[in-house]
Amino acid sequence: MNQLWTKWLMIVGVTVMIASCAAPEAPDFKGIKNMKVNVEGLSRARLNGDAVFFNPNDRKITLKKVDVEVSVEGQKVKDISREFDITAEPNSEVTVPIDVTLTLEDLNMNLLSTAMSMLNGEEKKIRYKGKARVKMYGVSFSVPFDYEDDVNIAL
Repeated sequence: MNQLWTKWLMIVGVTVMIASCAAPEAPDFKGIKNMKVNVEGLSRARLNGDAVFFNPNDRKITLKKVDVEVSVEGQKVKDISREFDITAEPNSEVTVPIDVTLTLEDLNMNLLSTAMSMLNGEEKKIRYKGKARVKMYGVSFSVPFDYEDDVNIAL
């Protein structure tokens, strides 16, 4: 009878342990913060900011890589691929720096149209679409994101 209770308690214990181990959730892409545009002469513009992710898990995750396609006014202008080793604490936000330099050739613009845009302080719609590579429990997986923002480009 004692062995029966021991086996029954072991089965219940193992079942409870397995049920409590949930699969890791992908982090949520929350958006871009602190977006800045620094114009470097009339031929280049540098965009930088912070991509914000939220880790909904009860365990740490590590952001390993971010691949981003940058589009301006619906036109693809740049592909960015950066490797990181950034730890996201459980149930918290983590920021990943984004830094990209765009040239007139990237934007398919000439010097005159660029100068007019900057003097008028025009807003441009910038889209960041891509995926982040995340590691948890030794397993890597990708998290897609798609974010769009209006950015003022002025001298």
